[in-house]
Amino acid sequence: MEGARSGQQMPDLVTFGETCVVLVSKSAGPLRYSSEFERRIGGAESTVAVGVARLGYSAGWISRLGDDEFGAYIAGQMRSENVDIENVKYSDNAQTGVFFRENRANGRSSVFYYRKDSAFSDFSPEDINEAYIASARILHLTGITPALSPSCRAAVEHAIDIAKANNVTVVFDPNYRSKIWEPSEARNCLEHLMQRADHVLAGHEDLAKLAGLNTDKECTKYLHDLGVSSVILKLGREGALLSTNDDVERIGGYLLENPVDRFGVGDSFAAGFNVGLLEGRSTRESIILGNAVAGWSIRLPGNIEALPDWNDLRELQNGEEFVAR
Repeated sequence: MEGARSGQQMPDLVTFGETCVVLVSKSAGPLRYSSEFERRIGGAESTVAVGVARLGYSAGWISRLGDDEFGAYIAGQMRSENVDIENVKYSDNAQTGVFFRENRANGRSSVFYYRKDSAFSDFSPEDINEAYIASARILHLTGITPALSPSCRAAVEHAIDIAKANNVTVVFDPNYRSKIWEPSEARNCLEHLMQRADHVLAGHEDLAKLAGLNTDKECTKYLHDLGVSSVILKLGREGALLSTNDDVERIGGYLLENPVDRFGVGDSFAAGFNVGLLEGRSTRESIILGNAVAGWSIRLPGNIEALPDWNDLRELQNGEEFVAR
């Protein structure tokens, strides 16, 4: 496989977080009228892990699932995608999280969470295998995990401590979820975590909800003022903005007038960006790869189902330099 390192026992990238079973309505309109659903898995961190594995690098996912049928389903899916799940634990007294996805006729979707007191909600620093993170090249984290409980928040801080002590690159996606916590609670926590990360993958929409920022200039200034020297601002279908102390560059995405499924596209970008780092590419080149992975995934339905391999990216790029070997 391209990019893979043979004979490796520990993953190139390690991430942790909750993955739920997602029940996606097969019809458009309010959820109250939906009678048929498609079952998928949904989790930002697990999507990134699958995306990295799909492009030939090893990925490990740490989590906790219920010792139930939904937990078995998620574990089986992750295992089938060549993601290491040896550090996934199972609870016999709490259930696997679930959420429903409603699709509206205008193309927008909403989610309804049923994850309170789930198996993952009491995940804590004691659940982390320190050697597992210390041996990785990248630790990928999102702002969803610290929103779930104080113990989850402590686990994120502990994981960063381990990474910093062992020269592991920390990539952080704020991934703000307004249905899980309020901006007033989230802002201080996420700002602190962004300050500790080596790379911050912030979405324009997230910063608008979190800090009331409207323009690209406001968003980049906000992140620079936090101490983020290299700002990566995700702009959805428009691509991304790379802002350093010396320059600002807009890096175009792969525009699609009628995207098939926006669900998880930011996580697809993160997967591509992380692979770029693992390949030794510059930040700019890693953003280009992230845009390409997101550009492919938005053309297909599903979450992990839509993630590309290298052949898919060649098809998208028509053999341009960054995917040619």
